[in-house]
Amino acid sequence: MTLSLRKFVLFLGITFVFPWLFLIVIPHGKMKKQVEAVSWQDEAAGKTLMYPAGTPNIFQRGHAVYAAEGCANCHTQYIRPMYLGSDSYREGFGKAGTLTEPVRIRETQPGDYAGEDYAYLGNARIGPDLSNVGYRYTADEFHLHLYKPQAVHATSLMPPFSHLYEVRKIRGQRSADALALTGEHDPGPGMEVVPTETARALVDYLTTLKKDSPLPEGMAPVAAQPAGEAAADQG
Repeated sequence: MTLSLRKFVLFLGITFVFPWLFLIVIPHGKMKKQVEAVSWQDEAAGKTLMYPAGTPNIFQRGHAVYAAEGCANCHTQYIRPMYLGSDSYREGFGKAGTLTEPVRIRETQPGDYAGEDYAYLGNARIGPDLSNVGYRYTADEFHLHLYKPQAVHATSLMPPFSHLYEVRKIRGQRSADALALTGEHDPGPGMEVVPTETARALVDYLTTLKKDSPLPEGMAPVAAQPAGEAAADQG
C-alpha cells in the first residue's frame, strides 16, 4: 500500500511538475531575458535606437476598457512569424504608414507588450489585427467606427459600442468633439453624439497600438517595409 502511494505521488509530480517547468518556468525565463532593454547605434538613421522603445506606449485605463468590452474576442494583437502565416505581407496589419512615419511590418516579439499587465493577443480574427491600428485611424475616425461601425464600412460585422457615447441636445454651438454622423446615422436635428470619458480612454489606448519598434541585431524583422513603399500605400 505504501509503495503504491509513493508511486502515485511520484506520478502526480511527473504529471504536473514537468509541464509546469517546460511550459511556464523556462519560457518565462527566456522571455524575461529577451525583453531586457537593448540599445544600439543605427548608422543609417544616425541615432541610437532602443528595444523595447522607451516608456511603454500604453494608456492603462483604455487597456482596461479594451478588456472589459471584450475586444480581444474578435481582434488579435499578434503578427505571426512567417512559418505560421503570411501576416507580415497582409494589408491591414499596419501596412499604410505616413510619409514621415512608415510602418515596419514584422513578427511580434515579447517586448512589444512591455508595460501591459495582460497581453491581449486574442485567438480569433473576426475583425482585423490591431497590432498597428494606431497608424490606420485618427481619433475622430476611431470614435465614428466604435459608435456605428456600419457608418464607416457598410458590411462591417462589428457590433456598435454606442453605450460608450452620449446622444444629447446641442447646447448653443455643436461640441468640438461631436461625431460627424450623416444620413441614416445622424441622430436628428438639434442632436449630437459625443464620446464619454470611457470612450476617450479606449481611443487613447487604440491610437498607441504601433507595435513595430526596431529590433536589435539578432532579432531582425521577417519583412521590413521601405519608407517609399509605405508612402505609396498611403497615397
